[in-house]
Amino acid sequence: MSMGAALVGGFSRLAGALASKIEAEPSSLSPGWLDRAREKSSRHDAARAENDMDRTAQLGSEAVEAMQALRQGPGSSIMAAIAEAAANNPGGMSAVLSEMKPGGKYESLHGQFVSEKENNQAFASHLESAAEKLGAYGKGREAAQKIAETMGTTARVEQRFAQIDAQIGKEAEGLPGTKPGTSMIEELSEKTKELVKKAAETLASIFRAAPKSGPTMSPG
Repeated sequence: MSMGAALVGGFSRLAGALASKIEAEPSSLSPGWLDRAREKSSRHDAARAENDMDRTAQLGSEAVEAMQALRQGPGSSIMAAIAEAAANNPGGMSAVLSEMKPGGKYESLHGQFVSEKENNQAFASHLESAAEKLGAYGKGREAAQKIAETMGTTARVEQRFAQIDAQIGKEAEGLPGTKPGTSMIEELSEKTKELVKKAAETLASIFRAAPKSGPTMSPG
């Protein structure tokens, strides 16, 4: 079982853990004992959730590093060509990647990219690794969001993952996806893409609202 799948299973079991433990106890137990058991179980489940979210954050860091490595490692020449095309296109990287397909404006770039994957095993391996790590993070991140909604901690969990979500989005939007005409962000589920976009917008708004330092005019 992959780490991403294991995280999904771990998170999904947490939501019902408290209820199942309490229901399994004999009805003759005193309310005080049940309250203590409920509190202990809740603390235990919260600790497990924290551990699983730590692992998900680590998966996110690994995915970001893997995507960044594609620009410097094997196949860096084709990645540089794509970046150059994006720099000269008013629509930026998204416009270039959407046209990197048969019949598209950047069909030739698409052909170079495919050729590099077919003839450069190291580059192909790096691409596969980045996609797998991104997918694993996506599964863990979506599971984290589901358990947060169950436990009523959505705001805190979104704040915790805001930076890594934004980094994931930035890197994944700038790399070709497994299907022609897409970016690597398409490897994520719709729910995770929403979370990534929300994190990027939130951080951007904070940056825009931050006071700008600089010289001030003194009254004359």
